[in-house]
Amino acid sequence: MASAGLRKGMRTLARPLPHVALDACGFAGAGSISYGAWLIYVPAGFLVGGALLMALSILFGRRLEARE
Repeated sequence: MASAGLRKGMRTLARPLPHVALDACGFAGAGSISYGAWLIYVPAGFLVGGALLMALSILFGRRLEARE
């Protein structure tokens, strides 16, 4: 009986995992692009990072509005 509850709990925890992994890959990609721009020209890294974060906030905001 305990294993059935454990399985149900694992399924509940694993359900949002693909979404979290996709978000983590997006943040890692944004960080890599920003770091690459920073290696080329230091102020460009901050500009690119800020632009990518603004774009991500717009995308996440649209996703949250679609859920409501």
